[in-house]
Amino acid sequence: MIKKLFYFLFLIFILVPLSFYGYSQDLDRNKLKEFDGSGYRKDIRVYSLGSIDYIEDDSDFMFISLSDDINLYDEEYKERVFLIPSGEKENYKKKEYLLTDSYRAKFFFEVGISEDDTVFIYDYEKNYLKSFPISSLKALAVVNPYSSGDGPFYLSDYMFGFKLDSKIIKDHPSSLVYIGKENPFVQEQLTPLFWNKIDEQDFPVLDEDDEITAVAFWGNMDSLKEVDSYLAEANGFRFFIQNYTNKDKSELIQSGEIIARHLIILDSDSNIITNEIEGITEGDMFYPLTSLNKKDEFIYQWTGKILKNEPPVVFGFKASSFSCTPVFRFMHPLHDYFVPRCDARH
Repeated sequence: MIKKLFYFLFLIFILVPLSFYGYSQDLDRNKLKEFDGSGYRKDIRVYSLGSIDYIEDDSDFMFISLSDDINLYDEEYKERVFLIPSGEKENYKKKEYLLTDSYRAKFFFEVGISEDDTVFIYDYEKNYLKSFPISSLKALAVVNPYSSGDGPFYLSDYMFGFKLDSKIIKDHPSSLVYIGKENPFVQEQLTPLFWNKIDEQDFPVLDEDDEITAVAFWGNMDSLKEVDSYLAEANGFRFFIQNYTNKDKSELIQSGEIIARHLIILDSDSNIITNEIEGITEGDMFYPLTSLNKKDEFIYQWTGKILKNEPPVVFGFKASSFSCTPVFRFMHPLHDYFVPRCDARH
């Protein structure tokens, strides 16, 4: 029962795509507006690809977990749906179960998909799309990597989704998965962001009534120290970054470590599209900015259109150990965003 209750609390805390925290403070003369994450687009259901390499009796394979869309527990924290044959109930011994017949049908019902849907897998860095009829894929229950001991296992220890042969899909870090009737991806090559260091005075000067949205920042703004500023230009937009470190020495923060970033995006008419400062919490890390003079380095930040009938996005600024990434921010003042569902368990 303790394990079940822990998993329920885990669902509440971790499977929320992002946890946002804000401060009612000022940065210089501009007031900070708390961002509560209400811009999360639940209607955009895309998923990440994962690799399964710990099943002794099976070769390595790729896996699409749809567990984030399944409510395993009722209001009394009791298991409300059983997707593995009932003869094994509460005493699951295998690390992998094939879902067939009524169990496959029940799984499809729980996640809201049908046998005539298609699985679209889009690599947004390579601009490459693959698709498979969902009827051709095996539906599995697979023990998650953090519960892959000898068992027995609880229902909550399993991920539910689809198996893909790793010979068909090999590279997955920059892939998004959609399941439905039509391809939602624009399939236009994204633009990498290359950054030039600029003087502090070239960073945009905000009007006094311009509010800055505060995202996931725990500290005191008075403790921040400006480090350096950067500019990237792409698709008619200008992207400005101001990095901050901590003024005072801290056992928790390394000397010179970037703990906050102020991002301003201007359109071709110098209108502010995005104006936010983002911090890091436990398990987070800011990605480096790829220099314009070092285009052979790994590229983290990208911009462009990914989804049909949606604004362009910008992403790739931060890594997180405890939530799904990347965060795709739509480039308009509403601060809405989507995140691939990844079954983030730790």
